[in-house]
Amino acid sequence: MEYEQIIPESYPEQLIAKDWSKCKFYYASPAKEFPAMIHNMQVQQDDVWLVTYPKCGTTWMQELLWLLLNDCDFDTALSKDLELRSPFLEFDFNVHRDVQRALKPVLDLAAPRLIKSHLPLALLPAQLWQKKPKVVYVFRNIKDAWVSSYHHNLLFGRTVGSLEEFYNNRIENVAPKQDPIDHAADFYQLRNEPWVYYTSFERMKSNLRIVIEDLCKFLDKSVTEQQMERLLKHLSFEEMKKNPTTNHLWEINEVKSTQGKHEEKAKTAHNFVRRGKVDGYKDELKPEQIAKADKYLNERCQANNVTIEELLLSERH
Repeated sequence: MEYEQIIPESYPEQLIAKDWSKCKFYYASPAKEFPAMIHNMQVQQDDVWLVTYPKCGTTWMQELLWLLLNDCDFDTALSKDLELRSPFLEFDFNVHRDVQRALKPVLDLAAPRLIKSHLPLALLPAQLWQKKPKVVYVFRNIKDAWVSSYHHNLLFGRTVGSLEEFYNNRIENVAPKQDPIDHAADFYQLRNEPWVYYTSFERMKSNLRIVIEDLCKFLDKSVTEQQMERLLKHLSFEEMKKNPTTNHLWEINEVKSTQGKHEEKAKTAHNFVRRGKVDGYKDELKPEQIAKADKYLNERCQANNVTIEELLLSERH
């Protein structure tokens, strides 16, 4: 896949002081005018935006947020695909490459909208940092995220080579995509803003109840103890893995139906929710791969004046 550099029309300069002109952003070619459409789209004050680097616990948090915003409507959550309840901002364009229909799933969504995106802060709608609706950001150990991304690509039938090749391509930036530490560091800087809730996959795994309680305060929602117990069960790895509405079957079928033979290898029998494990990369990566990734990630952290432990919220576990 080819990528082209995108230069946003504006930057969140009032929020984060840095030389934005030196930051580079990319989108899969041909991007055409789609990134500009996103940057200029209307944001509603009661929107809730979920932003993550790919494979950082997005679906887990997305299901939790949707339930909190919809009075713990488990019946709908179990009967309607998550992608239809809470659209992925970039998905339609990524699949269909049709700018005329690209934002329709989001624009047609009834308020309050829960919108998912993997875009870096500067490529998101400018109104996000102007109107300041609620934004939730989830970070994850990038070594785990990359392993998960490898298996995600296999799930969609994409040719990505071996895990070692896939990992090396990420570290060596063979395809110029957004750096994961840059992606997270911007939102980490905003973690004390009243409209931003920053957390990590690891913190959710450590104590999901506390994260739910935090989010209730953040969103001005409340749950009964009975609802809390139901949430904890519904959001458990075992339940998420067997729940068809959170396994992205709709998304997989949409890709297969629109891209035809190119994606015929997609493994529809494979669960989107795969392992849900902290430090699972240790089971799949060689020591030298781990060391190489650590070196790269530490260098990126130093460039952003942050540590991996801070991004993971390790001190709060």
